Amino acid sequence: MKKKNIAEGTAAEIRRADAGSRIGLRMTALLLSAALLAPAFLSCSDSEGSGGQGDSGIGETTASPVLSEPAASEVQPDPEPEPTAEPEQDAPSEPAAPEPEPVPDPEPAEETPAPEQAAEEAQADTASKSWSDPERYALYLGRAKEYAGILHDLYWDAGSELSSLTPGAGVPHLWPYTEQLGMVNGILAAMGADDPDRAFYVSWLDELVGGLRHYRIRRVKLVDGQSWNDPDNVLAAFGENDGTAHSYALYSSSRHDKKQDYLIVTPDAVYFDDNVWVAKELVAAYVNTGNEAYLNEAVNVVNWILGEGYENAGALAGIYWKWSAKFLFAGGNYSDSDHASLNACSTVSCAMVLAELCEAVPGTAYEDRAADWLAKADAILRFSDEAFRDRGTKCLYDKVFLKKGFEKSSDLKSQIQKTDNAQYAYNTGTYLTAGAVLFRLLSPADPDRAAEILSNALASAKGADKKFADKTVKAGQYSYPSHSWFTSFLLSGFSDLRPYGEDCGEYADHMRSALDYAWENNRASDGLVSPSWIKGWSRFTNNSPTSEDNPRQILYQSANVHCYAMLAEYYG
Repeated sequence: MKKKNIAEGTAAEIRRADAGSRIGLRMTALLLSAALLAPAFLSCSDSEGSGGQGDSGIGETTASPVLSEPAASEVQPDPEPEPTAEPEQDAPSEPAAPEPEPVPDPEPAEETPAPEQAAEEAQADTASKSWSDPERYALYLGRAKEYAGILHDLYWDAGSELSSLTPGAGVPHLWPYTEQLGMVNGILAAMGADDPDRAFYVSWLDELVGGLRHYRIRRVKLVDGQSWNDPDNVLAAFGENDGTAHSYALYSSSRHDKKQDYLIVTPDAVYFDDNVWVAKELVAAYVNTGNEAYLNEAVNVVNWILGEGYENAGALAGIYWKWSAKFLFAGGNYSDSDHASLNACSTVSCAMVLAELCEAVPGTAYEDRAADWLAKADAILRFSDEAFRDRGTKCLYDKVFLKKGFEKSSDLKSQIQKTDNAQYAYNTGTYLTAGAVLFRLLSPADPDRAAEILSNALASAKGADKKFADKTVKAGQYSYPSHSWFTSFLLSGFSDLRPYGEDCGEYADHMRSALDYAWENNRASDGLVSPSWIKGWSRFTNNSPTSEDNPRQILYQSANVHCYAMLAEYYG
């Protein structure tokens, strides 16, 4: 693998540090500023936005699950001529029937902990990290490295810096591709700065970012009825930022195999949630390596998401799903490809990434922008509590469709036409992580709000363990939905909340047990592990090498590795 001169960070040490020590005087100042800015974000109306988003998954609800996004619009290899991009086609639903879910027990009323007590106990627990276990740390880091090496051999072409969808075949869309960065970022976060394998993973991460650039957009072609919210936008060069909110970078759902940073597409090929995942991994890549180009690119992507996808008219504070759909209202046809909607998968995840960005930028050129990001993250989480959070299960709904003319109203009920009540593990998982990070960030300046966020997140963690951990499949085990990428966010959320709630350690242990079972019982001869950890390979019926329904597709397999890496970091 080619080596790049990249400064190696100490992310594992940073993440293991006392939560309270992460926030210095400069962060306290920006938090105070954010407290003053927050009301403006909750009341400010943007009359130009008119949303559209959606997402679905496998075996988590009674809704018809969809494994992947539609295929990408036509990509032009040369600037001229530029034929009109073709609309994306809907991806096939998973052939298998949805998995049964345990019925959650009645949830007691949430209790808000005393802010000072919650913060003190959280810091003390983080400092001691009583659940650390050197043997388990070594075990799971070893598994993550071994498993990642298999994926490197089976899926990755270092020469072209491109990966296949399944071993040796197929082309992954942006979403599955990006989780490879998540896998490597997870391993780097878990390992120490002096780990002998660190240079290999830093180099591989750099190559993966190079491959990501084959999905990067050079120019956008708008059609009738579509427009930029920000007419001053500029599509920046990779890794460069002009210091303003107008510096944009965005990524298409499909790639240009021959060139980087070269795609010419219509908004029909661009999804806000895909770009949130890109931003998430670029922030993590910066934390792990110190490479400022990664941070610049992450900020460019966030600028675009907030500039074109953030809807805060009236009582709204959400992120659209598909760029082209934000301009569409199809009446009774509730499809997130042709009716404006705000989805949990793009909205709550954006709050999570904004919060993580706030923790990453102290001491950088972006430090003075953190107050704005923090205020928006808080506003988004408030909206999510109202629009997405189920009052019974405490898990999150999938999406809300907006009424035509919603921007003329200030009441949420009059702005929302319909709610999709499907509940997927990753939406709740991102909510848990967002809650944990926002609790840390807001505690110094607004302890009451921080305590409210933490209380909600802990209740949702309890609800998620009841809803998504099925004890009826195999005695002594907890079975999770077969979409391991969706499920991986629960492990992340439980781990992030563990310093603030002992029960979250129990929920994480349920998942650890399932992953152990998968490694020991559902690992194939090629070293890959079934995405359905307890039910195994028989849960899947589509083995086409070019299908995203194939259990060996890169999204599932990278997510499996990422889970073992997260366990290593958890016990480290």
